[in-house]
Amino acid sequence: MVKTMKKVVIFLILLLTLTGCNNQEYYSKNLFYMDTVINIKIYDNNEEKVNKAFEEIETLYQKYENLTNFYDENSELSKLNNDINTDISDELWQLIKIGVDWYDKSNGLLNINIGNLTKIWHDFRENPQELPDVENIEISKINIENDQITNDKVSIDLGSIAKGYVTELAGNYLEENGLEYYIINAGGNVKTGKSHKGYYNIGIASPINQNETFEIVKGENISVVTSGGYERFYEYEGVLYHHIIDPNTKYPANNMKSVTVIGKNSGVCDALSTVLFLMDVAEGKEFIKDYDVDVIWFTNDNEIIKSDGFRYE
Repeated sequence: MVKTMKKVVIFLILLLTLTGCNNQEYYSKNLFYMDTVINIKIYDNNEEKVNKAFEEIETLYQKYENLTNFYDENSELSKLNNDINTDISDELWQLIKIGVDWYDKSNGLLNINIGNLTKIWHDFRENPQELPDVENIEISKINIENDQITNDKVSIDLGSIAKGYVTELAGNYLEENGLEYYIINAGGNVKTGKSHKGYYNIGIASPINQNETFEIVKGENISVVTSGGYERFYEYEGVLYHHIIDPNTKYPANNMKSVTVIGKNSGVCDALSTVLFLMDVAEGKEFIKDYDVDVIWFTNDNEIIKSDGFRYE
């Protein structure tokens, strides 16, 4: 029996008081880019300035979707994947270099050159009939020398880093333009500015029942990013096959149900959430010693484990 499910899920539920924010007005706008509902909330008294910010942030997300959409044949990334000699923009090149850097940091667990494999699993989630044969799919590192990719062919998928990277850019834009009180909720990726109360309550949705929260994170000027296998998946013979692929096994990772990373930089938290989802908890605790982040693991046994000295309760 095959059971399919495709839906856009907002992992992180913002539990916010929308009035009484130091006499500032509250503005909100919804966007849809990168296969995600993106909600932007800004607290300010200058409506013209806020509306301009909404326009600029939408332009930013739209730009990077056009650059990085793996499944759009007209995107800059797709053109590069089809022809390694294609000239690419500085913006796309920067993301690729970040991806290569994370390959080295994670000992190959985060590999952006995995598109040939993620596409196979994507196609089977869209039209599941039987498990794909992935044993002979080759995965390699992207090699860069003298600011050039030296591989003969690449299949780059930036889904593990692009949304967090762009959300960080969006938050930086707001702060640089004097809009310091904000929340950006890009699916499983939340970035906040200052709060007049000193913190926001950010609820993390349960991977068992996404209408419920299992933890409330309290903080301001933070990013909260969740990776989980319950957003895009299909069920085949009683087993869930989701979209986060382990490059070592070539199958969806099954170490846990979700992992949430809290830190300052949305791009770093996004990449870390993927890396940690591909490790067991013990490995993850050791790995994050090099980063100023806090982590919540939701295990396959429904146990909630927090990193040592968790700071956001």
